[in-house]
Amino acid sequence: MKKFFKILGIIVVVLLIGAAVAWFGFLKPEPPPISDEDRALVNLMPLPSEMEHGNGNFLINVDFGHSLKGMSNSKIEKGLERFYSRFGEITEIPIKNKEGVELVIDCKKTTKAYPSLNDDESYSLIISDSKIELSANSDTGILYGLESLLQLTKQENGDWVFPELELKDNPRFPWRGLMIDAGRHWVNKETILRNLDAMAAVKMNVLHWHLSEYQGFRVESKKFPKLHEMGSQGNFYSQEDIKEIVAYASDRGIRVIPEFDVPGHTTAWFVGHPELASAPGPYVLDSVFGILDPVMDPTRDEVYDFLDVFVGEMADLFPDEYMHIGGDEVKTAQWDANDSIQNFMKENNIEDSHELQAYFNIRLQKILKKHSKKMMGWDEIIHPDLPKDGIAVQSWRSHKSLWDVARSGNKAVLSSGYYLDHKRPAAFHYTVDPMKIEGGVTIDIDSTNWKGYECKLYVQGTEIDGHVYFFGEGENLRGVMNFMETATDFSNVQLDDETMKFEAEASVGTINYELTTKADSLLGEASIAMFTIDVKGRQTGGSDMPEGEALPKFEKIQPLTAEEEKNILGGEACQWSEMVDNRTIDSRIWPRAAVVAEKLWSPQVLTSNVDDMYRRLMELDDDLDQMGIQHQTSGPEIVQNIVQEPYQKPLQNLVDVLQEDEFFNRMLIYEPQLYTTTPLNRIVDAARPESYVAYRFNKDVDLYLETNDSDAKERILYELQVWSKNHSQLAPALGIPEKYIEDSPLSLEKLPEENSRLKEVEAHSKNLSALSELALSALNGQSVNTNNSEMDSLFIDAGRGHGGTKLSIESGLKKLIQHNQE
Repeated sequence: MKKFFKILGIIVVVLLIGAAVAWFGFLKPEPPPISDEDRALVNLMPLPSEMEHGNGNFLINVDFGHSLKGMSNSKIEKGLERFYSRFGEITEIPIKNKEGVELVIDCKKTTKAYPSLNDDESYSLIISDSKIELSANSDTGILYGLESLLQLTKQENGDWVFPELELKDNPRFPWRGLMIDAGRHWVNKETILRNLDAMAAVKMNVLHWHLSEYQGFRVESKKFPKLHEMGSQGNFYSQEDIKEIVAYASDRGIRVIPEFDVPGHTTAWFVGHPELASAPGPYVLDSVFGILDPVMDPTRDEVYDFLDVFVGEMADLFPDEYMHIGGDEVKTAQWDANDSIQNFMKENNIEDSHELQAYFNIRLQKILKKHSKKMMGWDEIIHPDLPKDGIAVQSWRSHKSLWDVARSGNKAVLSSGYYLDHKRPAAFHYTVDPMKIEGGVTIDIDSTNWKGYECKLYVQGTEIDGHVYFFGEGENLRGVMNFMETATDFSNVQLDDETMKFEAEASVGTINYELTTKADSLLGEASIAMFTIDVKGRQTGGSDMPEGEALPKFEKIQPLTAEEEKNILGGEACQWSEMVDNRTIDSRIWPRAAVVAEKLWSPQVLTSNVDDMYRRLMELDDDLDQMGIQHQTSGPEIVQNIVQEPYQKPLQNLVDVLQEDEFFNRMLIYEPQLYTTTPLNRIVDAARPESYVAYRFNKDVDLYLETNDSDAKERILYELQVWSKNHSQLAPALGIPEKYIEDSPLSLEKLPEENSRLKEVEAHSKNLSALSELALSALNGQSVNTNNSEMDSLFIDAGRGHGGTKLSIESGLKKLIQHNQE
């Protein structure tokens, strides 16, 4: 028996050793390329591919300078000039002559003046206590290394230092872009140049420049001068401006890709050239926003002759290999009403508008190829007959379309989930990854008990076709929404007789549906916050309709193969300009675009820690301000134009804890609607899409409630004392001047502009102070009675939007109050 146990013990030991060897040698997950401890010591954004932090520092003094070990060119020289300029702004150290041995720069190879998609952007940094070595295989890598060095600059004990570390860095994706729409609202040259500086700071390398729209054509054409003379109201970029901007971007390693949106979104083309349109003119620039009717005639050779000359002219201005043709949101009303176009379709066996647009795109692609350009377009352009010759497709409607494009053999760029104008928080964009599809259809599909409806969504005069499928019944009722080629499931349906209520997630937020079935009809509404969409449908299939349409096959999305993954080039953050101008656009782009930059640059394993992302993002927020980006200054400027002293400070206190509401809610504040001429000068324009004052406060509340942290409590008390008094300080500015009261009672619209703009957020001002007073009581140990209708109403109203804004500290205040409730 003893021998048995001895043998058993040996076997157990051998198994344990084997398991340990397997775990540590094969199965144990690899440590991340940057430890949590090391990443907490730096403010780099985006994070590098690998980094190991040391224990000491490199001390910066007036003798700091560089020497060039390898190759150099004007791009590196200009990069060094920018580096020293910003370095001086950060440290205020008067560098003597900028030549020395402290910073050794080793560039292995220089690239062409204009960057390309396949440039080597890698670099390495080694910082010791006496020397800094920056090495790269290209000049672009040197530029990125200098940007990282600036972000590493820090002050310790009164001295400016670089931390000792070693890092190796290269991008995860070669396409890391920002789309700026200059068509709807004019974006001037200075604003574009400023944003190129910000892009370079976070290693973004593509400016996608949207240059034509219903509302404006923004580029000088010497071949067709009527395009800019009649289509821009005088707001356009001269060809010299274009050359300057392209050169400015090239010096920073940034490619510039122009977008001329065709065949839709083309009113501005037709003002000077109505012969290109599918319906007779005359045309004037559109002053409203939305998806409008004007569309090019794809059946006439003269249209292609015009585009051939135009593309040739633009190809000489824009050196990039890609030219973006748009191709999105083509309304077919003019095609449907044009007898000549309908006859052309019949004669050429073109079945529908999608096939007609494909015919247009195929002919246009040949023109682009003639001028040595590759076609890029939004995901509506994808079609089996389009050649795979380098065509890039930008997916905006769904993440799934990105993968479909990659599987088709085309190149793919992701923008779904990266729309900055949707006003989603940085944390939302940080969850979006080109190589991961969240959600999808996960419910059980019951082919024995289902109903399918062909539906239309009506959004501002635009029809969106799709289907809704319901499965099961009673408490087990569930379904799938299938619109814009994206299937999203839903469950937890609330039933009330024939009315169904449920919600489904979309990139713009949570959409709530309330639908009623009557016979074979489906009627109701969808709402995103306060924005309402009409829904109409009819049953076209189901287990009770054996002759109806068959149930489609909802398949689990299969992973991409290694070859298909290579077709995904990266992504772009997008800033459409319906609700921004030159003053406010920076605040809508920055710093949130940096989160997209990090998702596209840094290793996937490093981009899931949201708290650390916000820590570094808020540091970058201040760095960008120091660079001259106007994201922090535009709001206070608007505040100062709304009220005079002594009301500017309390109004700014309020604005600091507001955030712009999501896209559709913002649109609702305009009566009858938003126009290109509508001033963007209201409180919502002063607020930012995300309040970092609110973020810090809400995090402090969580920290205090979880750990009773005394420092967090002190910070909370300070803010609450300010906010609790804020409404009383602002209230006089909200009142109606006596002279207006004496004349006659006036409606809000007839009040002076200052009062009407303030009145929009009066509820927020009241709620901020009321909730802060209650939170102060709770924080001081007093019980607060929250179980009454008055308190319920206060909480509900504080959670609502007012004037296109939300009170972003409402959740933190509510937690404090309810923590000490009676």
